[in-house]
Amino acid sequence: MSLVSIGVRIVAFREVRNMSVQSWRRRFTLLVAAMAVTFPPAPASTASAATPSPSPAVKPAPEGDAGYISEADRARAVAQAPLLRAADRIRKLVEAGQDAGFAGTGIGADRVVVWWKGSPPKAVQDAIVKARRIAPVEVRKAAHSRDELKAAAAKVWAAAGVTSGGPVHAIRIPFDGSKVSAAVEEGAKAAKTQAESRIPRGLGVPVEVHARNPLTVTTRCDDYAPWYGGVAIRNTAFTFPTLCGGTAGRQFNCTAGFAVRLGGLAYLLTAGHCGAPGNAFSDSTGEAIGSVTHEHVTHDIALIRTPGNSLGRIWDGKPGVSDFTKPVIGWRWASYGQRLCASGTTSGAKCGYQVDSTYTTICGRDVYGGYECYNDLLSARSHSGVSSIAGDSGGPVYELDADVNRVWAVGTVTGRNWNTAGDWLVFQDFGTATRDWPGLTLP
Repeated sequence: MSLVSIGVRIVAFREVRNMSVQSWRRRFTLLVAAMAVTFPPAPASTASAATPSPSPAVKPAPEGDAGYISEADRARAVAQAPLLRAADRIRKLVEAGQDAGFAGTGIGADRVVVWWKGSPPKAVQDAIVKARRIAPVEVRKAAHSRDELKAAAAKVWAAAGVTSGGPVHAIRIPFDGSKVSAAVEEGAKAAKTQAESRIPRGLGVPVEVHARNPLTVTTRCDDYAPWYGGVAIRNTAFTFPTLCGGTAGRQFNCTAGFAVRLGGLAYLLTAGHCGAPGNAFSDSTGEAIGSVTHEHVTHDIALIRTPGNSLGRIWDGKPGVSDFTKPVIGWRWASYGQRLCASGTTSGAKCGYQVDSTYTTICGRDVYGGYECYNDLLSARSHSGVSSIAGDSGGPVYELDADVNRVWAVGTVTGRNWNTAGDWLVFQDFGTATRDWPGLTLP
């Protein structure tokens, strides 16, 4: 991507810097409402006021035709399946602690690529040998390890990030260990020069400054317990005029990601910016789902406790028009080059996303002109237009199995960012949730 001379306008940032963390969180929660509301929040009706849907002993699993999946995407799903199976075997060992020198993993047209600074530990070398029984694996030299890039990124952020009064609103690192990439907004000419002047010298890592706009934090309409992932969810602290599937009376502000279990209890995984601990959620008709009990703020993930249980399927198709479900057969870490789909209540199910980098830090502008910042999110370039819009937040990001009627959990939607050259889906990977809450599993 060619670099563009651009600039940035920081609005009311002094006010935001002086906020307490609690005030910051309250104000950002209002942003989620503002993205789908055109008038001040009205008192919400309680979720318990709705008449619960019946919960049969065995809940039906609506099937449907995944007609939105192109023949090209179907072919890619089949082709990448063995590559991702091999990559995931290596990556899970790395994330369990065998990561000294690790830079990243990726998939190409016919092989898995592992980038490493120095030689991989013996345990990883053994895993690579076993992975080669599934698909070709190539080990390439990396100039820098993931840990080295993260350390350099932290120094760039401290010197030039928006939380320090600088113009940089996001920092990402590629999977090949080559550099650190800092993002400033498009629009004005001074920001790139200002950012470059604030970057510390002697980092030992190349730093690129580029133009990309800040993060936008963005029937499944009437589900019932046991809950499926991908269902439209509503934070009952607010009233939202956005209608699920265009149906009157069915309001929502976010999407559930995946049904999960932790400590023997059932939850729905979703985006942290959709609500805070204690917030009650319902489906779009007002039927109670449960309340947020766990949140990792900087990773933008949260768990909604579902006393009515939840199941390992996600809603697919176009909300209110062609709803159907698919089974979730497992989860995987994201790899460079991986092709993904996402299913949001507003956009419906869309494919054509390709993983390209990791954000060490990324910030989104709120209605007060300040920023809410997150860590360790991933970026996937969209090859099918706008990546996500308000109401898709929290929705499932998934890989199609070789049998496209089944999916692998990969993450949850945080939002999108863009520039004049393209559009990117920003998401948190499922593996991070398993690290934040040890013992978290799919049902």
